[in-house]
Amino acid sequence: MRVGHLIWIPFVLLISCGNKAETKVTRDDCAKVADHMAEVMVDHYSAHPDDLWTEIEGKDAGMPASVTKETLPAFLASAEGKTWLLQRRGFVRSAMEQGVDSCVTKASRKQVNCLLVAKSREAVTACDSVK
Repeated sequence: MRVGHLIWIPFVLLISCGNKAETKVTRDDCAKVADHMAEVMVDHYSAHPDDLWTEIEGKDAGMPASVTKETLPAFLASAEGKTWLLQRRGFVRSAMEQGVDSCVTKASRKQVNCLLVAKSREAVTACDSVK
């Protein structure tokens, strides 16, 4: 998941357009974006265990050694798997913290609003073109 979240971070927090919107973007706004994006990412990987497996295969992701690609969906549905997903969400959110300040200085109000309602990877990517 580390590589996967690194792909999303530029779309989420390092937005290329200036902050010239009517309403200034605050650190709190960008922290909410980071919180929401962590949820979107975990939701995506929960719904697409093959994508998750691609991200974690061969890495020390804190998953029991007995979990395989075939058993991953059942593991994610278990109490232990749900706890693991919560831990991953925290890891992803922590990784996004480094981009919050950049979001404050570079994101527009429209981009922040777009990201706060995005519910999929595609929607997050579409927000990159919002000015």
